[in-house]
Order: sequence, then structure tokens, then C-alpha cells
Amino acid sequence: MTENSSVFGLRHQARCLTPVTSSTEQSKFLAGTVGAKDNVVCLIEYDDDETTITPTMYNHPEEVWDIVSCPTDEHLLFTSHSPVSGNPSNRKATLWRKPDITKGLGSDQRYDLTPLVTLEQEGIRKVLWDPKEQSQQIISIDANKIYLSSIHDAECQTSLTMDISSTFSSDNNSPSLRQLQNAVWNPHQPEIITVSDRTLSGWDLRSGKSSFSRADTHKSTIRAVDYNPNKPYCVVTGGDDAMVNIWDVRQISQPMMVVEGHSHWIWSVAFNYLQDQLLLTSGSDTLVNLHNVVSVSSASYLDSSSEDEDGTQEDDYERNTVKPTDGLICTYDQHEDSVYKVAWSPADTWTFASISYAGRVVISQVPTSEKFKILGV
Repeated sequence: MTENSSVFGLRHQARCLTPVTSSTEQSKFLAGTVGAKDNVVCLIEYDDDETTITPTMYNHPEEVWDIVSCPTDEHLLFTSHSPVSGNPSNRKATLWRKPDITKGLGSDQRYDLTPLVTLEQEGIRKVLWDPKEQSQQIISIDANKIYLSSIHDAECQTSLTMDISSTFSSDNNSPSLRQLQNAVWNPHQPEIITVSDRTLSGWDLRSGKSSFSRADTHKSTIRAVDYNPNKPYCVVTGGDDAMVNIWDVRQISQPMMVVEGHSHWIWSVAFNYLQDQLLLTSGSDTLVNLHNVVSVSSASYLDSSSEDEDGTQEDDYERNTVKPTDGLICTYDQHEDSVYKVAWSPADTWTFASISYAGRVVISQVPTSEKFKILGV
């Protein structure tokens, strides 16, 4: 699937990509590299009308393993980083400020990031901003702990530390990595959702206690997790078993839906911000898959037109055939290496980006036919 895609190549290998969530007028993403030298943070600006990419490079002193943009100020970003050829388990996390720059300068021009604060904990593999507007709270995670902190005047104060190692498997022969892999903030209430080992858990940020937990949600390590922004209690996970599971965390004995389509590890999953029936997945099989999961989305509540007044189904064949249905919409195959991250644009509902280890960034769009089905036109 190559329709409506634009490609940009970084000069180094890369593992991370994030949307600039505060940019709601233009599609912008940040990517970070893990090269042997001269690593960068790259701002990727995408013109949805012209389908062109404009990159801006910022020097970064170390390998960038994860990156996240501030939800209220696009000049602020956190990176999780480690020295080149150093031990990735010794990662640090730093808050940076991008400089204001004048457009029109040479494309080879690089700019310097200003470090504001480095978190005191070592081994931080990911930082999450509180999605609530104007909040200065962050979550940071290492191999077995969650830290809730506040940032004020370039100072960081940690108010809560949660050790989640009790959720790890005690089986030495378990086909999984017994450590915290990923996390996502619950956009509906003060809760953090974690995936560690083969366990999916929720953690109440007010009490510091577990809100739910289920082991063996996948057959091996879970690496990817996302929370449906429009439907409470709905979480998606992806694992090394090549499976994607969608859960109702109130009834977590079985997934609501199992999504297939990959043949190797799942690295990233992402619900669309507005049309949450659209789900992106990517993995080590070099593929990005776009799925429709309408039956477990918030859109399923809105479909009240399928019955007439006496309760019988409408006999309208043409209308029924254009409704969105569950299933794989299309596969995007422009990558030639593991696709570590997929991300939706906050500025355009139908635009998304993906990044592979080779440093290739692909910006794609939902097929027009599927868009029209969802919009009902």
C-alpha cells in the first residue's frame, strides 16, 4: 500500500517517534536517532495539502531511546537517552527546550537543544506527560518502578513511587522479559496502565495501589499498549506473540477482540484520537497495519439507525454495504526494517506517521474509501 504516503530518511538508525500533540493546525512529529555519533532530534513538519515534509534537526548528545512532546508547549520535550555504546539500562531522562528559529535557513543547519532538567533516577526508559491541559505532572518508568513527579521552574519533585515487580512472572522458564516494558496514561481518570512481562495492570495515581491486574494476557512479552481516548476501560496491547488484543479492563478474563495480521513482534499500537475505530499496529515484520475495530469502539454506541420503529432491520442493502466493518483495512509496506513506532497526527484525523530502525519515516493517510465510509458520505 503506497497511496498517499511521503517518505523521509534520517541519516542514522532510529527507535522512537512521537506526535507534537500541542500542534493542532499542522501535522508535526519528533523522531530521535541511536547512531554511533552525531545523534539528533528531528522535527518533521508535514503539509497535508502539498504532501511535503520539512525536517529541522537539533543536536542531541546521546542516543535517543524514547521521546515525548509536551501537550501544552511544542517547544518542550523529554528524551530518554544513554551514551553511545553505553549500557542502555543506564538511561537518563532530560527535559529540553527547542529554540525559536527563523524559517528559510539551510536544510543542513542544526540547532542546539537547551537542557532544563534531568531526572535523578537512572534507567528511565520512558516519560509520559499528564494529558490534562496545563498539568505539569509526568510519569517516568524504569525496569520495575513508576515515578509520579511534578515540574515547576525547571525543578522536578517526585511525589509517588510504585514498585510493580510483584506483577512479574515467578517462572524462570517464562517466555518473556520480566521487567516493565511500556505504559500509557489513562485519559479518563488518574491512572497509569502498564505492560510488564506478560501482565497488563492498572495503577491508581491517588492511592498508589493496583486498580486491576491480569497475568498471561499474551503468550510472551508485551511491548505495546494504548488507551482508547474516547471509550473508558478500553485498552489495546501488542506482544511478541504477534497478537494484538483489545480489553475491557473491568472484565479482563478474556479480550473483547483479537486482532491478527502480523507475523512477528508487535512494537507499537495506536488508537485514532477522534475516530477510535481506527487502530494502527506495527512490528518487526516491517509492516504497518491499519485496522477497523468499530464493534468495540465508541462508534458502536452511535449506530442507532439500523432498526426501524417496529424493531426490524432496515432492508437497505446499499446503506449496509458502505458501513465500516471490523477487519484489516490495508497494509503499508514501505519499510524494510522493524517498525518501532506508529503515531497519529493531532492536526489531521486521517494522517499518521511510522518509523523503522533504518531511520525511515513514512507519513501516510487513511484510504479515501474508508474515510468516506466512516463519515457516511
